[in-house]
Amino acid sequence: MKRNRNENGFEEWGGYMEAKKSKLEQQFMDKAADSENRVKSQIFKGISIFVNGYTLPSADDLKVIMMENGGVYHHYHRPNITTHVISSNLPTAKLKLLKQYKVVKPEWISDSIKEGRLLNFRDYLLFIDQPDQPKIDFPVRAKNASEPTFLSEFYNNSRLHLISTMATTFKHLVNNTRKCTKTDYPGRQRLKQWIQQNKAKNLLSQDLELDSEKIVMHIDMDCFFVSVSLVERPELRGFPVAVTHAKGNSHLKRKGVDREAEFGLYVKRWKGDDDDNEKKEMVREVQPKSTKRDGINETDSMAEIACCSYEARRVGIKNGMLVGQALKMCPGLKLIPYNFEQYKNVANILYTHILNDYTLDVEAVSCDELYLDCTQILETTKASPLELATFLRKEIKERTQCPCSTGIGSNCLLARLATKKAKPDGQFYLEPGITMDFIKQINVSDVPGIGKTLGHKLSTLGVSTCGELSTLSLQTLQSEFGNKTGLSLFKHCRGEDDRKLNFDYRPKSISAEVNYGIRFENKEESENFIKQLCDEVEKRLNDVEMIGKTITLKLMIRNSEAPKESAKFLGHGFCDHITKSSSLTKSTSSSKIIFQVVNKIITQLDIDPTELRGIGIQINKLENRSVKGNAGYIENFILNMKSKYELKNNQVSFNKNTNDNKIILTKVRESKIKNSSSVNAEIISVENSNKSKTVLNYFKPKEGNSCYTQQSTTLQSSSNIPHPSIVNIKMSQVDPSFLEALPADLRKEIENELKNNEFYNSVTLENESESMELTMTEESSKLYQHVHVDKMKEFIEEWVITENEPKMCDNIMVSKYLCNLVKDTKTEDAYEIIRKLYQLIKTKNHLAWKQSYFDILKNVQEIMLNLYNAKMKVESTF
Repeated sequence: MKRNRNENGFEEWGGYMEAKKSKLEQQFMDKAADSENRVKSQIFKGISIFVNGYTLPSADDLKVIMMENGGVYHHYHRPNITTHVISSNLPTAKLKLLKQYKVVKPEWISDSIKEGRLLNFRDYLLFIDQPDQPKIDFPVRAKNASEPTFLSEFYNNSRLHLISTMATTFKHLVNNTRKCTKTDYPGRQRLKQWIQQNKAKNLLSQDLELDSEKIVMHIDMDCFFVSVSLVERPELRGFPVAVTHAKGNSHLKRKGVDREAEFGLYVKRWKGDDDDNEKKEMVREVQPKSTKRDGINETDSMAEIACCSYEARRVGIKNGMLVGQALKMCPGLKLIPYNFEQYKNVANILYTHILNDYTLDVEAVSCDELYLDCTQILETTKASPLELATFLRKEIKERTQCPCSTGIGSNCLLARLATKKAKPDGQFYLEPGITMDFIKQINVSDVPGIGKTLGHKLSTLGVSTCGELSTLSLQTLQSEFGNKTGLSLFKHCRGEDDRKLNFDYRPKSISAEVNYGIRFENKEESENFIKQLCDEVEKRLNDVEMIGKTITLKLMIRNSEAPKESAKFLGHGFCDHITKSSSLTKSTSSSKIIFQVVNKIITQLDIDPTELRGIGIQINKLENRSVKGNAGYIENFILNMKSKYELKNNQVSFNKNTNDNKIILTKVRESKIKNSSSVNAEIISVENSNKSKTVLNYFKPKEGNSCYTQQSTTLQSSSNIPHPSIVNIKMSQVDPSFLEALPADLRKEIENELKNNEFYNSVTLENESESMELTMTEESSKLYQHVHVDKMKEFIEEWVITENEPKMCDNIMVSKYLCNLVKDTKTEDAYEIIRKLYQLIKTKNHLAWKQSYFDILKNVQEIMLNLYNAKMKVESTF
C-alpha cells in the first residue's frame, strides 16, 4: 500500500522534530542519571535552558553545569517547556520574536554557581524596555460598587471568582471533549515506550496484577498559586512564600474602625443568647482554635492568604490566615501578588494534557485538582498504578514546571486520602490489602466532609480516628447525626465510597455575589449596580446555555450595632443576612426580567441602600436552553401551570358523603390576588336519593369530547373569570335532574352561563384566513382561560421582553384570551391588556412585533363588532 506523503513514521511522537527533541532530552537525562555521583547541587532544579548563539560559558559548558546542578539542557527551543533562553547578544528581530520568553545573560548561571543559590533572573535580562524612564506616581484610590467599572475590576481581581469560574470552565471542557469520539491517546504510547526502556534497565518492577476492578487516581497540584508564581520567581524557592493581595501591614489606623468591637459581635453571635451548655462547651473547644482574628491589632492587614508554600506551613502559617497574623508568626514571609493569567494557562495545560493524551474519563474538581478513572489506561498499557503515576507526574512537571501529587485507590475517597499521604510532590497507591490498616489510623478531621462542628461532636463520643469511629454501630451514628450523615460516617471510616466519577457536569445553580466594596449613597447607585450584577448573571447563564425559573436574592445589611467602617478595608463587616426567593412562570436568562424580580423584592423589604454591604443573585431550577420545544412563550407557561392550577385556583368542588348519601357543593368566590388569603365559602347540601352519580356524571360531555376526563372536575366562580370549566359545555349535555336539585339562584346562574356559552360559540371570526387561524394545542386551550387578568399582564410583559420575535402560537393564545374577555363582558380588562401590549411593542420597535399587535387587535375588533356593533378605542398605528 502506498504511504501518504505526509507520513514519515514519527506520527505517534508528534512528528519527526518532536521525536528528535524528545530523544535528545532523554539522552541528556540518561547521561545525568549515569553521572549521579558528579551531581554537586540542585540549584537549577526546575530550570530548563536553551542556548542561543555564542556565550561565555559556552553551550557545552552550560550543558555540563545544568547536568551537575539539577537543571535540564534543551538542544532546541521548546516553547512550553523551556523556562529560560540564554544569550549574550541577539538582533532586535529575534528579541521581538522572543519577547514573551525570559531571555537572560549567561552570567546568571555562572553567578548563581558562585553564590551557591539561584539568583533573580530579572537582574540578568538581556533586554529591558527603558528601565530608567521616569514614572509618574499617580495617587491610588480604592474604588467601590458605586462606580461603573467596579464590578468588572472586582471579578478580574477576585481569587474566589477565578477559582469558581475555572472549575466551571474545566467541567464544561470535560463535557464537550467527551462528546467527541476519541480512540487515539498518544500519551499511552509514550508510557508504553517509557516502561519498556526502564524495565530493560531494571529501573521498574515487573508486571503487577491489579487487585481491584476499578482504579481511581486523584491528581492535586502542590501549593498551586505559589508553584505557578515561582516559575517566574525561581529565586524565592526555599523561602516561606504566600500569595495575597496585601503588600504588608498598614502604618495608619483608619477612621471609624473599631476592630475590637466588631470582633466582639462575632463572638457574641457565635455563643448565642441561649443557655445551651453543649453549645457553650463547643465554643470553648472550637472557637479559639479556628479564629483568624487572634492577635490582630488596628494596623495589621486583614487580607487573606490564598496559598502558602510548605516552608511557610512549617512555621504554622495556613491558607486562609490573615496576613497580619501570619507576619507575626513569620516576619520574613515573602508576599507575592496573584497571577491570574498564568493560573489559567497552567490549569489549561493540565486538563488538555490528560484529556488529549490519556483519557476522557475525567472528573474536574477545580483548576488544580481532578479525578481520573485510570482502569482502561492500565489495561491497555500494562502499566502498574505507580508507574502511571510516576510518568504522569513527570510529564505534568515538564509541561507546567509545577509539582503535583497523586493518590491512587479503588474509589474517590481512598484516592484522596492517598494524595494527602503522598504530599508534597509524591505519589501513593493505597492497595486493597492495606486499606483497612491504613484508614484506621486516619484522623477523622482528615476525612472529606468532616468539619470542625462534626469533628467536635465526634470527639464528645470519644472518637478521634477512623478506627475508633468504626467501633460505633450504624444505629448509634444515625441516632446521633441523622440517617444520611450517619450512613456516610459508617461507610467512610471503613474506606467505602459509593460515589461514581461525575463526567457529565450539570450546574444546579448559577450565581453572582459581591460582598466587598459595597458602599452606596443613594437608591440610584444601588439600582445601577444591581443591573450590572443581573447582566453578569445573564452572561454566566448564556455561557453554560442554561435558563432558570427561581431567582434568589441574598443581602448583607450592616448590623445596627456594628461600626460604620468595617475592620477590613471596604469589607462587609458584621452583618445581618436576608435571603428571599421568587419563582417565575417560565424559565429565563434575561437580565431585564431578573432585575425586575430583584428590584421588586428590595422595594418590598424597604432597605436603606447606604446600609447594604453585600448583594448576591442566584438562579435555581435550571434547564438547558436548547430543550424548549416548539411551543411559544405563553403556551409553555400555560402547559406548565396545569398541575398548579388544580391545587391553587379557587374551586367549586363536589364531594360525595357516603354516610348520608348527599352530594356537597362547595362554592368559592375568588377575591383579588392581593387578598387571596381570604376566601368565602358557601356550602350547599343537595339531597340525592335516587342516584349515586358524582358531578362528573352530570357534566360529562358527549362521547368524543376530549376536554374532560373521568378524573375529578372543578368549577370556578369568580368576579373576574366566569365558570371556565363549563365554557365548552352545551345545555343539552347537562342532566336535567342535576339542575332541578340545585337551589334556584345557583340553577339560574348556571343556566344563563350555558345559554351564553352557546351564543358565544356560535360567533365566528370572519376572514380568519387573512389574519391568522385561531388554533391551539388541546391541552393549552383548556388551560389558558384560567389565567387571571393581572397574571396575564405579567406573562405578556415577560413574553415581549424575552422573545426576539413572537411565535404564531403565542399570538393565537393572546388573541383567544382577549376575545374571550370581550365575550365575557370584560372589555375593560381586555382594554388594559391591549394598552399594555401596545406600550411594550412600541418600546421594542420591532416589525414582527408590530404585525403581531395588528393581528391580535384585528381579531378582538371583529368580536367587538359582532357583539357590541362598535370597535374598542385603542391605538391602531405606531
